[in-house]
Amino acid sequence: MNEKELEGHAKAFLRDNFNLSLDIPVRISRRMKSKLGVFTVKYYGGTVTGSEIVISESFILNNDRTAVLDVLHHECVHYALYRTGQPYRDTDVTFVRTLEKLSISRTRSYKYRGEAFLYECRKCRYRFSKNMKGYEKRYRCQRCRGKFLYIGIVHHQ
Repeated sequence: MNEKELEGHAKAFLRDNFNLSLDIPVRISRRMKSKLGVFTVKYYGGTVTGSEIVISESFILNNDRTAVLDVLHHECVHYALYRTGQPYRDTDVTFVRTLEKLSISRTRSYKYRGEAFLYECRKCRYRFSKNMKGYEKRYRCQRCRGKFLYIGIVHHQ
């Protein structure tokens, strides 16, 4: 799926379910690894300067169309509730009830599939994978305070 297709689905979803138009961009991000999708409101100096819906390219490439559209619709619900002045955060009752009414999955319903990075503690040899590159430069082992070593790329299915 590309941005134009996602935007078309978002427009139809918002029109059919909320009688709203889509007045923000839908963007695909190559950098987004820890989230599958997000609706963001941008502020500068306390003033709203814009907003957008962003979907992870990795998520699109490693999941089927149904899952991608479910995440897109989830983000569209955030947008629709925000636009209509209703509570739109993941934990808000209005948001959760709207998802249930529309049969859309809640946050963290999908397990990450795709490319991840393997790390190992140099001291205690603890191994784990993260969706984040450069983890070894910023963090230390919680078990022994040792430094991490980047091992390589792994694929989660």
